[in-house]
Amino acid sequence: MKLYVSRMSKIIIVVFLILIISCSTIDYMSYGGHHLRTSWSKNEISLLTYNIKAINDKKEGQIDSLMSYINSEKFDFVLFQELFDESTRDEIIEKSDTSFYSTIISRVDYNSFPEFIFQDAGLYMMASYPRIDLSEIEFGDDVKNSNGIVHMILDKEMSKTNDFLANKSVMGSLFAINDTTRMCLFNTHVQAIGTREHKQFQMKQIYSFINTIVSKVVKSRFVNSSKNLIVILAGDFNSNAYSPESYRAMQNILGNPRDLHMDFNGDKQEYTWRFRSTNGPRRFDYILAYDSLRTDTFRSVTATYINTKDVKDAQNYSISDHKALKANIRLNRLLE
Repeated sequence: MKLYVSRMSKIIIVVFLILIISCSTIDYMSYGGHHLRTSWSKNEISLLTYNIKAINDKKEGQIDSLMSYINSEKFDFVLFQELFDESTRDEIIEKSDTSFYSTIISRVDYNSFPEFIFQDAGLYMMASYPRIDLSEIEFGDDVKNSNGIVHMILDKEMSKTNDFLANKSVMGSLFAINDTTRMCLFNTHVQAIGTREHKQFQMKQIYSFINTIVSKVVKSRFVNSSKNLIVILAGDFNSNAYSPESYRAMQNILGNPRDLHMDFNGDKQEYTWRFRSTNGPRRFDYILAYDSLRTDTFRSVTATYINTKDVKDAQNYSISDHKALKANIRLNRLLE
């Protein structure tokens, strides 16, 4: 009995030490050359969100095709999900036009137990606008703040595939759009295979995370008024926009942000993911804009264009099982 207790004590101590020394990191690069749009003659930003399915190496030439498209389109903000493969990530960074994409947040990394399995969250963000460092803000124990970029791992649920091993997460950064306007931009990926109840629980975590971040940012010196703050959440929610029950539940849980694709396209249906050709269209990817959260009202935005894009390689093969979602977003003027 004494031997058993001794071994158990050692195991508990080891696990405790792992938890104590665990940490999370953000790989962040800044290349200079940021631009601020001080004139309202340029009152639009462009954004692309794309699950690129880079679990393993992409086929030869596919990243060339992807980055040729990204660099030529010059999106102000680019968000990727499922960017797990290290060589693919390195190739994307190497082939990015850093004279334009001067901010790159290349990975959210969890170096701890039990997050060490698929420790990378697969989230990636790059921008032509400067990032504002949030290191000085205390967000609480549930939020990890790495190099001034905030993130949180979402709770996992065992599933019949290895999808649950990946550290599905939400990350956010604050950007300076012009001299007074700021934008909280969030990127996320919700578990694909699992119960509806668990997906909805992850969405509740995302909503709580956003509320925490935004409320602290509004009270900080970085924003002179909530009305000069834009709040956008984008990514792969693995919830079909064309299933009324799922869509209503997702919207209610997330605090009813505006779905910019629905705002712009109305009843027009576009798929961003197709499992079988016989299935109807499924849109799992979203660009969501918040007009308010709790007592804070934000600068409103309107999509002047938002549609899907099937990014293909030189052989005309899609480079992912998702389509990208791209948008031009107008920053509406403040109402007096």
